[in-house]
Amino acid sequence: MTKALSPYYGEPKIQALQKARDEQVADLIDMPGAVVHARTFSSDDPTALGWSYLQKVMSNEGFVTLRGADQVTVETAKKELSEFDPNLHFWDLFMADAQAIRDLCGKIVEAPLPEGLRRVTDGELTPQKVHEVQGFLTNQGVSPFSADALLGTLFQAQLLALQNIDGCIVAAGFAAMTHNRHSPFYNSAWVGLIAVDPTLRGLGLGKYMDALCNLAAITELGADSTMEFVAQDNAPSRAMLESCGLRQVDGKSVVMFSTSAERITR
Repeated sequence: MTKALSPYYGEPKIQALQKARDEQVADLIDMPGAVVHARTFSSDDPTALGWSYLQKVMSNEGFVTLRGADQVTVETAKKELSEFDPNLHFWDLFMADAQAIRDLCGKIVEAPLPEGLRRVTDGELTPQKVHEVQGFLTNQGVSPFSADALLGTLFQAQLLALQNIDGCIVAAGFAAMTHNRHSPFYNSAWVGLIAVDPTLRGLGLGKYMDALCNLAAITELGADSTMEFVAQDNAPSRAMLESCGLRQVDGKSVVMFSTSAERITR
């Protein structure tokens, strides 16, 4: 008898975070200030959530992320979380409305894929194939989510992947509705986990996957807008997002407060 695959993937600490978030979905999906994420605990309104809640998460897990935080919120967080002497990791917030996504991303995904590559259909996303996607993401330095999160069984989400003629995953991406009705970003989809096999870079597959995920967020998940996060020094990714219609939101950042100097993902 074949042993069932675990829905969790990666180093023990990553699997523990995946499991913790999966088990919290029922609570977070309608909790003011909470983001339904699949790895680090995130908040898009720490005042509504309560700083004591975030302090407890920091104590238990060593990470919290503030999504769409302005400078005032960041400074407040530094004071409220000071006992943990946290390292701060920053990403810029990029967003686009549905029309911009349809106009720009629609044209990008109309281009034919390189010979021998094709999209993995939803019907092909078996536990084994999702396990392969998790491994592929990990190999590209992208910390994966649980299989249940990737497949959208816990909250609205869409996993997208490309495979080659041998059935090997060569590119992946993800879109999800992670903000609940209390959020300032309600009905905006998060797009991420974009990764491409290094041997196929330079063919425009990163932009293709990003466009595909943003378009899926609008057409399949029903989002009114999309958002992505990118490091300030990641010029290629910033250019890719802009080509897909996303623009940086002035004064808003995504900030991870961590007891570790290392980022969980790139």
